Amino acid sequence: MRGTTALSKTERQERLKGYLLAAPAVVLLFIFTVYPLCYLIYRSLFGGNLITKDPKFVGLENYTSLLESKDFHQVLSNTLIYTAVTVVLTMVLAVVIAAWLNSKKNRRLNELVQTCIFTPHIISMVSVSTLFLWLMDSKNGLLNILLNALGFESFPFLASPDTALFSVALVTIWKGLGYYVLLIMAALQNIPTSVYEAAEMDDTPALKTFFKITLPMISPTILFTSVVATIASFKVFDSISVMTGGGPLNSTNTLVYYIYEYAFRYGKPGQACAAGVILLVFVCVITYVQFQVSKTRVHYQ
Repeated sequence: MRGTTALSKTERQERLKGYLLAAPAVVLLFIFTVYPLCYLIYRSLFGGNLITKDPKFVGLENYTSLLESKDFHQVLSNTLIYTAVTVVLTMVLAVVIAAWLNSKKNRRLNELVQTCIFTPHIISMVSVSTLFLWLMDSKNGLLNILLNALGFESFPFLASPDTALFSVALVTIWKGLGYYVLLIMAALQNIPTSVYEAAEMDDTPALKTFFKITLPMISPTILFTSVVATIASFKVFDSISVMTGGGPLNSTNTLVYYIYEYAFRYGKPGQACAAGVILLVFVCVITYVQFQVSKTRVHYQ
C-alpha cells in the first residue's frame, strides 16, 4: 500500500521538469557568483603577484597589512562618505521630485520632466564622467566660466581634496536620480485615493499628510531604492577612473578603485582580494542594518 506522502508519477514528472528548468540558472549562479566568491576568499589568503606560479600561503597577513595601512583607512572613509552623501541626497531628491510630479495634473509637463530626468540614467557613465570632467575643469570648464561671468571666483570642483569627492558624488546623483524618481512615482500612484480623501475630510494639513500617510505608504519602495543605491555607491569605479584617478591626494580613492589598482597596477592580487572581501562584508553589514531598521519603519499594506 502506497504511503500518503508518496508522489504520483505525474507529480514526479512535474518536479523533474521544474528541476530541469531551474538547472541552467543554478549552474550560471554557481559559475558566476558562488565560485568567484569562494575563490576571492581563498586567494586573499595567499601572497605573490599576477605571474607567480605557486603563491605562498600567508594566512591573514593581507588583511592585517590593509587594516594597518593609513591609505586604506582613508579609502574606507572616502567610500563611506561618498555612499552617505550619494544615498541620502538621492533618496531625498527622488521623493521630493516624485511627490511634486505626482501632484501635478499637467500630463505633458510630467512627461517632459520625467524624460529630462530619466535620460541621464541610460547614458554610459564613462560618457557622463567625460562630459563633467570638461564642465568642472578648474580653468576652462563651462561651470567656472559661468561663475566668473556672474562675478564669482572659480570653484575647484575636482582640483581640491576638499571638494573632489562631493563633485564626483553630485555627478552620480545627477545620472541615477531619474531611475529612483520613476520607482517612487510608481509607488505614489498605487496609493488609494480614498486615503487622501479621508485625510482631506479631516482637514489634515498637507505636510502632516505627507509624513503620516504618503511616506509610510511608499516606505517599502524607499527601502528597496535605498538598498539598491547603497550597493551601487559601494561599486563606484567608472566616474573615479575617468574624472580623478583617485586623486587629488587620494581624496577620491574608493574601495573598488583601490582593488583595481592593487590587482592590475601594483600586481598584488592577494591584497586586492582581501580588500574585496572587506568590501563584501561592508555591503552585507550595511544591508543587514537597513533591513533591521526597516522592521519598525517600513509598513507593508
